[in-house]
Amino acid sequence: MKKVFPAVVATLLAGIASAEVPLFAAKCPSGIRADSNAKGQVYLNGKVAKLIQRPDGQITAQSAGVYVDITPQGDQPPRVSSTARDKTVGECEILSFKALDPTAPPLAGTHWRLVEFQSMDDRQGITRPAEGVLYTMWLHGDGTVAMQLNCNRATGTWAVAPGSDGASGRFEFGPLAATRALCRSPGMDESIVAQSRFIRSYLLKQDRLYLSLMADGGIYVWARDGGTSTGPVLPAAPENGGPRNWEVTAALKLREQPTASSRTLTSYRPGTILDSLGCQRAEGRVWCDVQPLGGGPRGYVAAEYLRPAISPDGSAAMGPDDSALRAGHGRFDASGHLSCAFGVGQPMGQCEFAVARAGGGYATVVVKIPHGRTRAIFFRMGKPVGAGTSQADGYPEFRATREGDSHLIRVGNERYEIPDAAIFGG
Repeated sequence: MKKVFPAVVATLLAGIASAEVPLFAAKCPSGIRADSNAKGQVYLNGKVAKLIQRPDGQITAQSAGVYVDITPQGDQPPRVSSTARDKTVGECEILSFKALDPTAPPLAGTHWRLVEFQSMDDRQGITRPAEGVLYTMWLHGDGTVAMQLNCNRATGTWAVAPGSDGASGRFEFGPLAATRALCRSPGMDESIVAQSRFIRSYLLKQDRLYLSLMADGGIYVWARDGGTSTGPVLPAAPENGGPRNWEVTAALKLREQPTASSRTLTSYRPGTILDSLGCQRAEGRVWCDVQPLGGGPRGYVAAEYLRPAISPDGSAAMGPDDSALRAGHGRFDASGHLSCAFGVGQPMGQCEFAVARAGGGYATVVVKIPHGRTRAIFFRMGKPVGAGTSQADGYPEFRATREGDSHLIRVGNERYEIPDAAIFGG
């Protein structure tokens, strides 16, 4: 019997992207940069490397005469070492790491764009989104879903039970909570929300996701957002219907430029909320331009360590925040009275206010104050972040604290009590 030596086995596996490659980024001696993506690919200095899977579990990445050895350590960062072209050997510094989740369901962490609805009724036929109208869906790994549906947003839960082939099986949505704004272009948002509870199965084929309604009611066809699967998905910017905020899912570093070798500006812990300022591809991965919610240093982080942030009302804020614009044009969602005062020691009275909401805790509250003036107070993800001030009133200091279900806000000597119901509705 002919023997097959380990080296031969390793060679036979060369170039195959392994599902066991951990998600990491590392800086190695001799200027070598190594990082991986969710597809199991490894990049060396921005180029896809050939992979050799060793019998002992070690993975060697090879590109242009450079070798990087990766030893997975389960839920701990991998051990990574490098061999440069001049044969210099050294240990690599792990810059970021995310443990693989073996229990994550199929489709977890994917982003989709609606292509069409195929009705089984010949009288209806195929319905497609109107030109320029966006319908997207994020299937998060924690079992939650966030949708941008025309000018509305929906959030809820999803569950999947794959069949033996892994490309099809049972699929269900839980109840979806959706906004009910009147969009300028009538679309498919209401039908998607109403019919979501009747979806029973899925089929994944050639970067298309087919979600079928029960009793042959029809099929929703979704395409991977960003095109084919040859590269990581590029999330949409808020102005194109993407998330307004990201939540950090693993410890990572903010970079000055979209590269793992760029200068570190600061580090973020899991759970940190960031403003989304757009994403781009660089060095075989996706980098997102971010800034901490409420202000701070601006830079780039790797997109695989981000997910759309969930606001206090349970929704993921998607699309542009137009609350200040609508408030400026007098287009408000609600009005009423709130407690206010305008001098040191003055007892609280009542002021008229109106609010323009943009969903997800984004809102602009406009309060009528003495002498025919108004004061605008801005909220993001349910938190007060500032007020409209000017040189004429001396740019007074803005402060905010929370008491129960209300925000106690000071703008100089002005005081306001704004309840959560004014921001979220209800």
